[in-house]
Amino acid sequence: MSRIAQSINQRLTLLGVPGIAGLGILVACVAFYNAAIQPMQQQLTERKQLLNERSAVARHMPKMDWRSLPSHLPPQAQADELVANVYYLAQVAKITLREAEFKEEKSDKSSLVARHLNFSVNGDYYQVRQFLSSALDEIPALALDSISFQKSRDVEAMLDVKISMTLYLVNPEKSVTPR
Repeated sequence: MSRIAQSINQRLTLLGVPGIAGLGILVACVAFYNAAIQPMQQQLTERKQLLNERSAVARHMPKMDWRSLPSHLPPQAQADELVANVYYLAQVAKITLREAEFKEEKSDKSSLVARHLNFSVNGDYYQVRQFLSSALDEIPALALDSISFQKSRDVEAMLDVKISMTLYLVNPEKSVTPR
């Protein structure tokens, strides 16, 4: 046996079984930290930095005149396409859309059109959260009005969720007259 191996064997003998077990646990903890905890900390730091950058950009944006809002909204002709995108995002988040109700409300005084969307969905909390986050990010003209959670009677970890959103559109046939 080499000299190094003899030295290691002597020290391990001095430690005994409890010392070797403790040393093994210590090595396992270091490996777990490097493999799991450290990447999550780095990811969290990157997300915080991205949020700080986004909020800094939002703080420095010039205030917009509310009368120019219709020029930033999608036309009413894209409503069905945008609702289909909401369905697609629900499918990507792996939640089940059980019921959907749509009601369109047109303003007599302006070109704004509000399409109210009411959904009943099934999924776990994280799936619903992912769905809402992606829908609101991808469709800026979509606003979350209300959400209510209730434990599902069928499956333990699932939720029955009622979501009410409004999709704001503009009717290009109506002229906008700022006051």
